[in-house]
Amino acid sequence: MRNIVIPQTYRDNETLADAYRDGFHHGHGIACHNVPRIGDKISPCVDWVGYRYVTAENIRDAHEMYCFEAEANSRQFSPFEFTANELNEAGEGDDENPSSDELWEAFEAGTADAIRADIGTYSDADYGIGGDR
Repeated sequence: MRNIVIPQTYRDNETLADAYRDGFHHGHGIACHNVPRIGDKISPCVDWVGYRYVTAENIRDAHEMYCFEAEANSRQFSPFEFTANELNEAGEGDDENPSSDELWEAFEAGTADAIRADIGTYSDADYGIGGDR
């Protein structure tokens, strides 16, 4: 995995940087394990756009939909409860320590950035577009 570039918004506070980094790792794990294939039927509970099937034209959108749905679902089960508890324990925060809301924002930004960064590394060939197909 490439080096994580932490946005300036989170870089100046080590606790926020850690939350962003944790979110990035969380998102990366999701993105690399939810890769669709051309021809797959997209479940209506995931397909908020209405594609119905994965095609060469929509595969990147489908990949992103799969990832964000998987990320939302992952929050319903342990061990995510431990991550949520850690972020929630921060409470209101103060001048030195970020609040729970700020930590969640950093974590979610890291997750989204990782999913989109991973998707950005897939070539047409990785998705099975072109060639003999």
